[in-house]
Amino acid sequence: MSQMKSIFLVLLLTAVVGILPVAQAQTVEVMIAGSSAMWQTLALGAYSEAGAGAGHWTSASNAVNLTDNRTSPANVDAGTIWIVWNAAATKVWAFDKVDSVVGNRCYFAQPQCVTSAPLGNLNVAGAQQISAALWGADTDLPQNVISLFTSGTLVNVAATDIRPEDANFAACRANSALGAGTFGAGASDGLDGLGYNPNNPSGVCAAAGGTVANYVGTPVHSGYPGAASTDAANVVAFNISGKDPISGTKIPAFTVVEVGVEPVVIIKATNGTGVLSTLVDAKAQQLQQAFSGTWCDAGAFQLPTATPGTYLTGGINVFLREPISGTYNTFESNIMRHPTVYPNPILGVSMETNVNGAVNNPLAGQAGTCNSSDGKGARYRAIGTGEEVKSVLNSAAKFANGLDAVGFTFFSYGNVSSIANNPNYGYLTLNNVDGIFTGFGAGVDPGQPATAGELPGAANLPATCGGTFPCPELDIWQGGLSYPNVRNGTYPLWSLERVVSDGTALKNVETLVKDSQAFVVDSIPDYVPATKTVGKTQTDPGLLLVRAHYQQYDGADNLLGGSAVNCGKTESGGDMGGTILPFIGGKTCPTTPTQEVQGNQGLQVRP
Repeated sequence: MSQMKSIFLVLLLTAVVGILPVAQAQTVEVMIAGSSAMWQTLALGAYSEAGAGAGHWTSASNAVNLTDNRTSPANVDAGTIWIVWNAAATKVWAFDKVDSVVGNRCYFAQPQCVTSAPLGNLNVAGAQQISAALWGADTDLPQNVISLFTSGTLVNVAATDIRPEDANFAACRANSALGAGTFGAGASDGLDGLGYNPNNPSGVCAAAGGTVANYVGTPVHSGYPGAASTDAANVVAFNISGKDPISGTKIPAFTVVEVGVEPVVIIKATNGTGVLSTLVDAKAQQLQQAFSGTWCDAGAFQLPTATPGTYLTGGINVFLREPISGTYNTFESNIMRHPTVYPNPILGVSMETNVNGAVNNPLAGQAGTCNSSDGKGARYRAIGTGEEVKSVLNSAAKFANGLDAVGFTFFSYGNVSSIANNPNYGYLTLNNVDGIFTGFGAGVDPGQPATAGELPGAANLPATCGGTFPCPELDIWQGGLSYPNVRNGTYPLWSLERVVSDGTALKNVETLVKDSQAFVVDSIPDYVPATKTVGKTQTDPGLLLVRAHYQQYDGADNLLGGSAVNCGKTESGGDMGGTILPFIGGKTCPTTPTQEVQGNQGLQVRP
């Protein structure tokens, strides 16, 4: 009898289990890491792709980690994530924003970085980091999606402001001894290596067979008051082809997908001493003076209406990004220290002039790193786009000298929202060319602020948009297309945003890119789409420009990546600071010339 009861109980439990719903497995469509430039519009693309009943969630700032487990101890970079899931929570899309070089490293590392967070950072209400007007309110994460990130999910896509070859170059430059590389020798400015790792020769990538000391440099710390001990960018070695220098594992082939172009704009604060309140334009050589610390003074800039030889006076705060940032390297290569043309001398001057990574870390206004007429001018390091803008915002209030300030950032409405539509802040034209609007001033384009030089925000959108997003580019610019001076080639300070992936994740992210490009035409024009894009409001022809590509190499002339190919399926080589080339006849991408880079005196050719 007892045995029969046992058999009956087993049968009963089997039946009950049979009618219980079976938990469905989740598929991670994409796990992206990298630049903030595409963070918002790729989120909207993922939400659109997820379909009816989809949900989304955004974390608090720097609450979700990217962990590189190739060394012991592991290297951890804090990021801010969006997560999207379909109605059944069986498909998941996510993007943890850090910077371009970290995104590249986390993708190319073998094994790839793990995206994770403690339960307490996930099992909370969403932080609504993307406007509810664009995609509604955040909802709580389903428990089965939470489990993906408490256990850890591998990165399978990099989002980057610069090509992988250029990201590799930036990492090797930072992760090496301060000084001239053997290839540059006497022609070098002594900044082929930046000093964040004395164990590698200047500018040279860490080789296989080394130790952790070769692979991991000193993190680049923040100069923001009170943040130096917590805000940092990790300096860690990686390769983009061959074998991983740390694990020795073969690196798979990859594909680079072009997304769109964002201009970098020079931003300013004028609520300190007010010495920059009349400044509206900057020349490249003037920016070199200020950002190199040669002259951290309003006197680096000449008033356009002043008598020749009459300059502004008084110290200013100058804010630099970390040297492994895509934004930093775009600014450095296009405005400051142009790509090297060894054995010929350096073109321009680096932001790292008079900065020793091993000593001035954080860069926080130290004596000898900045010169000014009153002795008050200073340079500071900012980690991440958010901190760069925050530093300009708080230059007068949070920094001891209380000065006006200049900095730089990729423009998007989200990036500059905290200082937009405010007379205390603004942006400069570059060589008298406006990087955002058709012309500098007020009333040129429908979306311009009423006060010339103020940064635009949602409040400045035309009445046709109801003062908020979504708002199509057609309504913001008089010609109907975003960033007209980037498109026509007269504003040179920009970079082409890209995603890097392979396999199934590549196909999935290509779909997101197309969705994202439609959103920048119809809803929030964060960038110029790289390719022809058919939106609901109009068809955008896309960017009809390309930068000349060149062979990238390190401080010992070791080649990084493939030879220069400007475009197409075999595109390769570096292109930051490359010459701007138009599409032939408005449609055929130029395959030549290559090796052409920008310099202070016009075009230069890398030998």
